[in-house]
Amino acid sequence: IDSVFIGSCTNGRFEDLQAAARILKGRKVKSGVNLRITPATKEVWKRAIAEGLVDIFINAGAVVFTNPGCGGCAEGMPGLVGEDEVELSTTNRNYRGKQGPGEIYLVSPATAAASAVKGYLTSPDSLEVKQ
Repeated sequence: IDSVFIGSCTNGRFEDLQAAARILKGRKVKSGVNLRITPATKEVWKRAIAEGLVDIFINAGAVVFTNPGCGGCAEGMPGLVGEDEVELSTTNRNYRGKQGPGEIYLVSPATAAASAVKGYLTSPDSLEVKQ
């Protein structure tokens, strides 16, 4: 995979970010994989900062945080995928061209996080979750 997108209006709730953070804590995103995160709302963003999730994401190597709301799946927003790229996304839509010309696969936040670490599509069960 080339990139992973977690968040937006779907799967950008605090609980979704928390599920991803549990997997990313103490780990690094695989070299060559871009991890982008967009919380659903400003309130989610504030709570993610206050409870240390943002630090976990930064330490793991997330490269882009966008403002709360749309992102990734909104045409022209951060997260568009190039023609020869593969992205795992937690958004709710997957029709040709919606997130760019590349290949998009919809996954859960936990699967997205585990796959960002491994560098390929994998189950979160493949990694021991750190509390």
